[in-house]
Amino acid sequence: MLEGMGNGPDRERVAKYVVARRGALGLTQEQLAESAGVTVKTVYNLEAGGRWPQARTRGAIEAALRWRSGDLVLVGDGGEPDEAERREGRGDEAVRELAELDAYFADLRAGAGDKRRMALAFLRALYGEPDGR
Repeated sequence: MLEGMGNGPDRERVAKYVVARRGALGLTQEQLAESAGVTVKTVYNLEAGGRWPQARTRGAIEAALRWRSGDLVLVGDGGEPDEAERREGRGDEAVRELAELDAYFADLRAGAGDKRRMALAFLRALYGEPDGR
C-alpha cells in the first residue's frame, strides 16, 4: 500500500520485524544504515514506527536486511517475509539497484494508473520501443 492511501502499513509491526531482523543479522543501526546507504535517522525512524520510507529507501533497507523487495510493505500489511528468498550477499550495488527498481514497481502495481502509464512510456522511450514489446 502506498503512503497516504487508506490506513497505510502497520508501522509498529514493521518496526518490530526490522529490529528483530537487524538483531538476527548482528547489525547495529549504524551498520544497517551504512549497508543500505541511508542515514541512521532513517533506520531509527523506521524502527520507532515513525516515518514510512519512500520506495527507493525501502528497497535499500530490504536488500541490507536480505529481504525480498516489497517485504516491508508485506509485513506492514500483516504478511511474513519469505525466509527462502533472503539475499545472501551484502553491499552488491547491482542487487541494491534491482531491489530499488523492484520497490518502485511494487508501488506502481499498487497505485493508480497514471504513474504506471508514465513509467511505461518512459521505459518504451528508453528502449526505443514506442509501441511496446
